[in-house]
Amino acid sequence: MSNSQRLPKGSVSIEGFQGWLRLRLPRQLYGGKQKYLTLGMADTLENRKAAELKARQIELDIISDNFDATLELIRANL
Repeated sequence: MSNSQRLPKGSVSIEGFQGWLRLRLPRQLYGGKQKYLTLGMADTLENRKAAELKARQIELDIISDNFDATLELIRANL
């Protein structure tokens, strides 16, 4: 992704990794360290749509100060 195509700071992005989907969480939530949330879903078009919904929900949680940095609630709802 080029610099002109970067997501805004605080965005959650979706990645395919070894055939599975994961979410890349914003670094500023974890003191500059990169964190990922593995979704346990194969990298398919249908699952990417579901991952997109989860990513947007996490972004809304971040904006509204309801984000659980431990990820316990998010993992429980996967």
